[in-house]
Amino acid sequence: MAAAACSSVLVRRRSSGLSSILRSAFCALAAGTEPPASARPDTIPALKRAILSESDPDRIADLFQSAAHLRGFYHRGFYHRRPIFSLTVNKLARANRPDLVDRLLSPILSDGKFPKREGFIILLISLYSSAGMMDHAAAAFNRIPQVLGRSGSDKSLCALLFGYSRNRQFDLVIETFNGAPKQLDVVPGIGSYNVFLQTLCQKNDLETARNAIDEMAEKGITPDIISFNALLSGYLKNGEDDRFDEILKQISSAGLEPNIVTYNCRISKFCRDSETFKAEELLDVMVSKGIHPNLKTFSTIISGYSAEGNVNAALKVYKRMKTMKSRNKSEGVPPNADIYVVLVRGLVEKGEFGEALGICQECLNNKYELPFEVVKALIDGLVKNSRIDEAKDVVAKMRTIVKGFDIDAWNKLEGELSL
Repeated sequence: MAAAACSSVLVRRRSSGLSSILRSAFCALAAGTEPPASARPDTIPALKRAILSESDPDRIADLFQSAAHLRGFYHRGFYHRRPIFSLTVNKLARANRPDLVDRLLSPILSDGKFPKREGFIILLISLYSSAGMMDHAAAAFNRIPQVLGRSGSDKSLCALLFGYSRNRQFDLVIETFNGAPKQLDVVPGIGSYNVFLQTLCQKNDLETARNAIDEMAEKGITPDIISFNALLSGYLKNGEDDRFDEILKQISSAGLEPNIVTYNCRISKFCRDSETFKAEELLDVMVSKGIHPNLKTFSTIISGYSAEGNVNAALKVYKRMKTMKSRNKSEGVPPNADIYVVLVRGLVEKGEFGEALGICQECLNNKYELPFEVVKALIDGLVKNSRIDEAKDVVAKMRTIVKGFDIDAWNKLEGELSL
């Protein structure tokens, strides 16, 4: 029985690229025995490769736990090993296995196998919150006095608040922030205030957020660009243009340097007001100041031009996007599915099927599925222009990309095409 399990595991893992050492470890696990020391990943890079290659959540957890024998795994050089923790927890969270996340992280606190530093507690709070386990994140925060002999700081409070916010538990953000001084013995600083401000704006409580900015100044906390960006985003969403402009003046008078979020808010406002040419001018200003545009920057401008019916201008921005250096110094900002859809739809509506075909092919090569009605309109246009082979190529590529419940709908549409 154990031999059969071992054989089955070996067959499955040969295709994954794992080393023979790791396959031996899985055989031992399948047989119900502890893997020998020689079968464990013996370096952090080997462990990372093994976890990346593995898809079974239980074996991912076993691999992580097998690293306990590595010298100083929880202590010496720990901060260089945080990616292993994040990689493991993220894969388990995507597999919807909070039980395994708890199995890996809870013993670290209870057994004391961790650096007695607030930074490590902050990491645990972040890991738990990324898995949606906010009760565990709060429990880790509450262990700080016991572990460190003092209360937490604004940094750990900020991590807890951000966890609540990312899990859309906005009421808990506000309740925890307001109760922090008395109940948690933590005085909120700039980090916690910024999460608080962002939460209020997401709840559309802009008046309280505006008052909080004034309160910060009274407490000797200087609002930074992140503070003002929260209000900018809120006023933009609400269409409160006068308040939006007031915040921009405050940013200027405070001597703060706008960042990518500030510029993206202004670009969104221009595009919303059908002044996309001004948004593109602002793009030039950003670049001249050394601020690298991101996907949101380009997506907003491309969508703005397309909404104005100026698809050729949108196409020029798209081509510029692919060659402009991004923040990580790589060449070009990769488009997403939304940009491809906007461009292909706009080009097809203008009857520019050649350009539309090129964008469509790039989209499909990147494994993005276009809306069926957009593909059908493109294929019909190609057929009318006697480009039958190219139309068939689009159909063939779509056939390889469409998955799941969409397959039947695609097969039906394919049968209706005029090929």
